[in-house]
Amino acid sequence: MVVSNSSPLIHLTRLGKINYLFELVKYINIPKAVFDEVVVKGKLKNYSEAFTIERFVKEEKIIVINVDPFDDSLYPPLGKGELEALELARTKNDLVLIDEKKARNLAQILQIKHQTTIATIFELLISKNIDYTEYKSNLKHYAENSWISADIIQEYIEKGEEYGR
Repeated sequence: MVVSNSSPLIHLTRLGKINYLFELVKYINIPKAVFDEVVVKGKLKNYSEAFTIERFVKEEKIIVINVDPFDDSLYPPLGKGELEALELARTKNDLVLIDEKKARNLAQILQIKHQTTIATIFELLISKNIDYTEYKSNLKHYAENSWISADIIQEYIEKGEEYGR
């Protein structure tokens, strides 16, 4: 299964790729803190993805899980959503979708399987859920709406060329 932090959930929803992700996994687990960040706060700001994600929760494609209390002093300073997503992935031995560099570094140290949004988009290409044209378009939109370097975008364009042609 998969656990998601806020940013991959938001970006994949904005790109219209969350449904494709459900073709790769039966459902996505999110901790309560991520639900609060994305849906509760997002609806207050009238973000469209908040309403879409809430619909997926109602359809039980996204499962909200209350994370048992844990010693967060074991973790460096991260947001509550990142902490709960990492802890949930650790306890369930699941892959966590997470973009923040500090959180990814910690996942690596704790040997938690992790993947970024851009790697997830690449996985959709190699699994043939999207074609190369759609892949490049998604990378462009993702780059315009996230904090990702041009070097990483170029790396994924080149990786995509190997699979998409």
